[in-house]
Amino acid sequence: MLQGLGSLAEDTSANQVTYLDAEKVRELSKGDEKRFASVGQPGSSLLNAYEPGPWGQHLKVTQIDTAVDTKNAGHWEGSFDAAAITTSLKSNGYKQSEDDESWTRPGRTGVSFQVSKDEISYSSQGDTPMSAVNPKDGASLADKNEYQRAAECLGDAYRADFNPLTPTRPVRLSALGQQASAAAKNTEVLCLVVKDEATANRAATELRSVITAKSPKFDGTKVTVEKGDRPLVRAVVPDTAAQRPGRLMISDVDLWMAITDL
Repeated sequence: MLQGLGSLAEDTSANQVTYLDAEKVRELSKGDEKRFASVGQPGSSLLNAYEPGPWGQHLKVTQIDTAVDTKNAGHWEGSFDAAAITTSLKSNGYKQSEDDESWTRPGRTGVSFQVSKDEISYSSQGDTPMSAVNPKDGASLADKNEYQRAAECLGDAYRADFNPLTPTRPVRLSALGQQASAAAKNTEVLCLVVKDEATANRAATELRSVITAKSPKFDGTKVTVEKGDRPLVRAVVPDTAAQRPGRLMISDVDLWMAITDL
């Protein structure tokens, strides 16, 4: 996860960020694709099945092994037909720049791309869009303490959704991760990186209150507080085989919403 976050510049922290181990999801989905339908796709709108990208038919979601995306930029790793993709970009009016080898339409309108056989980066941010996916040393999301803490808290998650970083708020960063040892055994982990221990205790109390009030929706959930320089609140929510992964951000949003007024 941190390796994926290392491909995005720190100024992308103003956006929601989604990390996905798509290869892991494909393994889990064998025989039950519907169960992981909500969490099994990268977060990029460029992969909208109803509107093919400028690569035509030469890029498929199944070719992506890991992805990290915001609404404006992202980085995918996998196995790609770079020659076919760049040929399609050319046919759609893209030209390759000499400085960063990115593919951009004249006037730098729309999305810019960098393409190789095992990596694709894209961005539509500002006058130098590829800077969003080519961070300087020490200036990536993975270098920010809040993301390091959240990633450690989420553990071995095949998917993680990070809300925008808010350094001036009591809850600095919140993230929801999905873990699964098998297709029928999914666990959702909600992590909050907060400003101080008082906020951590208040958040934990609020989460426990929601768990009790909404029973049996979140039965079995364990809330813990990790104190220190950057306190953490962690809620581990077990899913049953009948509950689709991702419910905490799609349908059962009470826990995540509980922190908005802290």
